[in-house]
Amino acid sequence: MPGVQSFVADDQGSEVLRHVEGGLYQNAPAPTISVLRSAGVTPLRLVLHALLAGLYGGIAIALLVAILNPSPADASWSPAVAGVVTAYSLVAGLLWPLLYGAIRFFARHRLRVPRLSLRYLMAFHAINMAAILTSAWVSTTRYRRVLGPAETERLGRFCLSLSVVWLLGAIVSLVPMLRRIRSVQIAAAALALLALGVEALPPDRSAGRDETAQRSGHSRIPLPARRLLLLNFDGADLDMILTMQAQGKLPAFRRLKDEGAYGRLRSLIPCAAAVTRTTLATGRWPFHHGVRGGASRQAGRRGPALQLVPPGLGFDALLRPILVTRPTSIDERRDPALWEIASLGGGSGGAAGFEIDLDQDKGRGPALTEARRRGLVAGFLDPEAWKKVEGVPEFPLKILAEASAADDELSQEFGRLAAQTRPGIVAVSFPGLDLVAHLFLRFARPQEFGNVPGGEIDLYGEVLEKYYRRVDALVGRALEAAGDSTWVVVTSSHGMDPIPLRRRLLALGVGEESRSGTHEDGPDGLLFARGPGVRPGPLPGKGTIADLTPTVLYALRLPVARDLDGAILTELFAPGYTLSHPVSVIESYDEAEGGMRGTYRPPKEPHRLEALLRRAG
Repeated sequence: MPGVQSFVADDQGSEVLRHVEGGLYQNAPAPTISVLRSAGVTPLRLVLHALLAGLYGGIAIALLVAILNPSPADASWSPAVAGVVTAYSLVAGLLWPLLYGAIRFFARHRLRVPRLSLRYLMAFHAINMAAILTSAWVSTTRYRRVLGPAETERLGRFCLSLSVVWLLGAIVSLVPMLRRIRSVQIAAAALALLALGVEALPPDRSAGRDETAQRSGHSRIPLPARRLLLLNFDGADLDMILTMQAQGKLPAFRRLKDEGAYGRLRSLIPCAAAVTRTTLATGRWPFHHGVRGGASRQAGRRGPALQLVPPGLGFDALLRPILVTRPTSIDERRDPALWEIASLGGGSGGAAGFEIDLDQDKGRGPALTEARRRGLVAGFLDPEAWKKVEGVPEFPLKILAEASAADDELSQEFGRLAAQTRPGIVAVSFPGLDLVAHLFLRFARPQEFGNVPGGEIDLYGEVLEKYYRRVDALVGRALEAAGDSTWVVVTSSHGMDPIPLRRRLLALGVGEESRSGTHEDGPDGLLFARGPGVRPGPLPGKGTIADLTPTVLYALRLPVARDLDGAILTELFAPGYTLSHPVSVIESYDEAEGGMRGTYRPPKEPHRLEALLRRAG
């Protein structure tokens, strides 16, 4: 028998040697075992396959962004699409070959990669689309209150169709028998391309169109039946308020609780101030009022405004070079706010502070003079702990200065607006508590964090509690100005939660200044209401922040529009009041006489953060 020579490219070489030495080839001379190295693997070939898979994924991400951000037909998507596809193709072309090389670092043999292999292409496609589809499915739940019915349906179809073809591709890539059959690989690749092509078809823009905008006719709005004072404190926590008022530390909230109703309001995601406040003030979900996210991104002059981006894909970081990003504001809404509706029938309508977001504008506070620093230390920090330390870092004091300056100026504006006696709505949003809670929550609730030094607890432990007392003083002023015939409503469009441990560890690892409070996951807001017809006591269940507007309109005996997304919180009112005061209805405040959207004119001097802090500083 001729000599046995094995050309081995995997672990089967040892099996061949065992058979030879065991006498399987008894008449053969001693075999010569040699391992034939495959041709050198060019890393560029792996990069090429990953780039092609990334190109497919980049197009899928561009489609996902387009679904999340419906735009006018004349918007130019070319710069945004080109940037998205290029960025994610390059990331895939670099990331997946590096990970693959790390996995195969200790392999016993080298693989030969053809110039173009469906096997490697489908493998990179499977891992790349797994991350993208995960983000898409998360978007279906994360943005469920932000997307309209048409976008929700299209997003669900996008996720389902691409997930099915992705699953087929993953099976072809993982099952050894299937990945050796070229026709099966071609079929899987063709189905993936077909599904992407179908999803790329432009949507029917007539579907999901708001039909109320096409109706005709006008309705006259009556004068509001009474006055209503609305104070909004984002970041306020109902449990902390109830605990402190029970301890006698918040007398105004104690009075509100005893004389009125109180409960929780479900917030929404994305939980940015512009989104939640606009929903609170208009009674409509973001896909109606138009403020969908906390930031608006634009690529090119005529590019669409991108307020929603796929979560978990590093969109803002990767596209930063080509995007112009700015904060959104309640001023960008398409729907009338409560105070605008109240003014349609001749009532008063005044508002301030709703457009100020200290999260976005942080760092613009007044300069810290020595007198200002001593005042902040005396007003918020523990005097005994202050004596034991050499100095207090500048950052916490600047946060307190910025928050208190904005709230002090808005307090003066509230006094001016509340002096008006004409029936209507006075609404003021105070942003200071939210900013303070972001930083000082860990010192107020150290047991939930575990790594707070005792010295810092002594120094900062009472800061948040003292700020709640400032809020209570503002509520007390409102109760004094209201009397018995005026409604007083206190709200928060979202609460505040401790930042999860994983995010705190990440911030600690990169050496960043870590916040301790967050509202990223949309913690519940709150509602306190006192006025004629209110049923005192806790509200059963939870309302939503969109329920405030129809509830307030009903309390003022104004028509409730059918196109509002919120509902009247009937549990807020005494049974006799609802029986004697039937609900009046209007199709839409678009149709009200003098009430077409866009006719309202804000005050001549907008209460922007810069103006407030300039006067306060």
